[in-house]
Amino acid sequence: SRLTVSDTSIQVSNDLVFDTLLEATMRTNASLLSAQQDITLAELDYRRTMSRDYPYVKLNAGYSYQHSIMETGATRTRDSWGPEAGVRIGMTLFDGKRSSQRRNARLNIENADMARMQLEHSLRADLADLWQAYENNLSLLEFERDNVKTARENHDIACERNLLGNLSGIEMREAQKSLLDAEERILSAEYNTKMCEISLLQISGGVTEYLGVH
Repeated sequence: SRLTVSDTSIQVSNDLVFDTLLEATMRTNASLLSAQQDITLAELDYRRTMSRDYPYVKLNAGYSYQHSIMETGATRTRDSWGPEAGVRIGMTLFDGKRSSQRRNARLNIENADMARMQLEHSLRADLADLWQAYENNLSLLEFERDNVKTARENHDIACERNLLGNLSGIEMREAQKSLLDAEERILSAEYNTKMCEISLLQISGGVTEYLGVH
């Protein structure tokens, strides 16, 4: 009898581009963005620490009233009032504590920058591994598609021969089993390829768009 295999194929994309995924990963990865923010905060802290050594200018303003008594011959008084302003220029003297603060602030920048670089290298490596697995599975999937095509052709020939009485029951069952095994392998290849595809979209920040479409 003819074996009917249900079509449960998984739709796999083969149009992903590594450079596009890499650019998206570097632009949207939440951990990488957080690491960049840490660098920015460390740089701001360093600038704030350095600004304490710069000369400063202080402005002051006010309004005063003065009452004077003068005794030159006859006693006289004089009142005066009006605004007054002043400028004070100064500089904080160097001390060891501030030097230590500057050094620590600089180390914080270097540590934050190193953490970001390590994370970026890790993401590149993870993306490269996933991409290699994706390409390998695409190649395997193409190979299994050829295999299942051949297994279906052999199964159809076996069915015709069986109807003509030119094929034993054992040979017919072997043809059926070959087709079922080929179908099972291609489903496994499709599943593995799809998982690699989703992982690539996830690491590059595109999985939300994928889920919205699907």
